[in-house]
Amino acid sequence: MNEDQVSNGSDSFEFLRGTTQVEDAARKPQERRPIGEPETVAIIPRAPETIGSTGLSESFLAELVLKVIHYVEQPSPQHLARAIALPTMIIDEIMEHLKAAHLCEIVSEGSTYSMPNNYKFRLTEKGEARAERALERCRYAGPAPVTLEQYGTVITGAATRWRPNLSDIRESFEALILDDSVSDFLERALHSGRSTMIYGPSGNGKTHVLTEYVRHLGGQVLVPHAIYAYGQIIRVFDRFVHERMDVVMPVDVPTPGDLAQKASAHGDGADHRWVNIRRPGVIVGGELTAESLELGYDPIARFYQAPKHLKAQGGILVVDDFGRQKVSPIELLNRWIMALERGRDNLLLRTGENIEVPFFITLLFSTNLNPSALADSAYLRRVPYKAYMPAQTPEGFANILGCILKQKGSDVDESELANVARFLQEVTGELSGSLARDLIMIVTDNADHEESIPAFNVATFEQAYRQLAGIPEGAPLTPASVATNR
Repeated sequence: MNEDQVSNGSDSFEFLRGTTQVEDAARKPQERRPIGEPETVAIIPRAPETIGSTGLSESFLAELVLKVIHYVEQPSPQHLARAIALPTMIIDEIMEHLKAAHLCEIVSEGSTYSMPNNYKFRLTEKGEARAERALERCRYAGPAPVTLEQYGTVITGAATRWRPNLSDIRESFEALILDDSVSDFLERALHSGRSTMIYGPSGNGKTHVLTEYVRHLGGQVLVPHAIYAYGQIIRVFDRFVHERMDVVMPVDVPTPGDLAQKASAHGDGADHRWVNIRRPGVIVGGELTAESLELGYDPIARFYQAPKHLKAQGGILVVDDFGRQKVSPIELLNRWIMALERGRDNLLLRTGENIEVPFFITLLFSTNLNPSALADSAYLRRVPYKAYMPAQTPEGFANILGCILKQKGSDVDESELANVARFLQEVTGELSGSLARDLIMIVTDNADHEESIPAFNVATFEQAYRQLAGIPEGAPLTPASVATNR
């Protein structure tokens, strides 16, 4: 089946919330939401009312239904409608054609296809053979996909210039002890909603800030279960990445007599080929490769998985430990930043077709490398915000030690912790929050080993540092003059 066989169907592709048609929704893709305005709910498209309005061909949908029946064996009409995420009226029409072609039959009472609850379907021998041939071409048997055109219309229509809430950003900082100037700089960068690079020595909270920021993201967006393009299926919804939200009923809920209300398998008039999710936040690290930037084709299942950045559509994509990936920083910047500027990204199907998809994502980078070592200024200027997170001062380090110990319910001697911080500053030359956490863990482990109450002083921290750094007892530290006498 090629693209020419698929009907457009966009004329009847309406939205449930408000009266805006798709053409109006796409006219101002970069309209900016006022800073103080609360997050809006996702705009749910109306359920298609005919096969033509799905944008998919009858033969494609018929084979999808056959595959679902093959896997489920004897589904009810309601099961089919929910599994394929299409209205019962459309399933009804497809089943009529399958029955006429002797591909399926009814296995319990019921003489019409008015979708009662007292019968189920099964494949005939001819239907089983047709389903097997369909599965050889593609093993996808789930919710019907949206067309590439429908995907672009919905995503572009929802592409406001999103900015996160300040309260969410500040909440992600709560577990860190940051200098006021650093905190303010980070807050301004993240609140801009633009691409940001956070850099500085390792162990000082860059990953923690971004992880917590992603965890506190607010708002909702829509993603499709899958996209149909040039006869190929691209799965987008990923339960390991996306958090499904309860569908918020639209403002103009169809009346009980509304055709869309009757059509929906869920009785709410919504197109359930789309999933309402919490604004996504996807984090990738050193495992990222050039191949993972593209569509991932499964040669066994014979359909595609969307790349990480497509799954982050409408939300945040964090590249942690930037510069350590198996793909060069320049290649990443060139691919994503240029797509961000254009608002479009190009993906290649293995059949040779090139598809264009919207690209409305906030890119965040975290690295312990100097930005100038990653790329030249021509590339770096496309990341408008660079936020430096410095190493901890002795005072900040002592505060971190105190906070961790208080959380553990341990007694805190602030003057002793100040001595520990000064000692470790001389030994290491650079303090970090992760060093505080690791050393407290080792001090506590040592006390457990000795069956004693842990003491948090210079001597116990020196022993813990030797264990962490692998410096034998009695060997000089760096510099050796700061070693304590026991």
